[in-house]
Amino acid sequence: MVEADATRKIEEKVYVQRDRRADGGARRVRMTRNDVLIARRLSGVAMVISVPVSAYCGVALDVQPGEDGSPRYVLSLAHSDPDLDILLGETQDCGAVAADWRHWSAWLGLPRVTEEEGELQTLDGAAEEVVAASVRRRCASIVRKRRPRFLIRRKAGDSRRMKVVHAKEREIISYE
Repeated sequence: MVEADATRKIEEKVYVQRDRRADGGARRVRMTRNDVLIARRLSGVAMVISVPVSAYCGVALDVQPGEDGSPRYVLSLAHSDPDLDILLGETQDCGAVAADWRHWSAWLGLPRVTEEEGELQTLDGAAEEVVAASVRRRCASIVRKRRPRFLIRRKAGDSRRMKVVHAKEREIISYE
């Protein structure tokens, strides 16, 4: 956590990850709650890709066989484009990966997903938790019920006082 000033704190995570297509085989990933920035060199050209967190499918957990036969847990940020997937961590500890999975899901506001039969499946109840947590702050605000400043000067319309312009007639419009 980096403290910008006394009133505002910016939370971000920075990683250096393997990238098979990048020069040098590495890319730099900066993650915040709102976006993911991927910086890499491709054929000598430096590029930065900004992807909003909402474009990701969720926080995925994949169980793979380890070298010694024990399960290896891989936690990643899943995207529909595999080149934009972000590796969040690898471990053989089941308890640690479960805690990390919940943490990343809550921090990013994304559902927890697993890959079954080639498709990502959300866990039961995980999607509802994220939807409940992602309700916009201003929707429940008292300020929402106020009229905007430019409309305060205007009077609200009264449908009872409005005259009917066309009663049981068709309006004819001619563009000549």
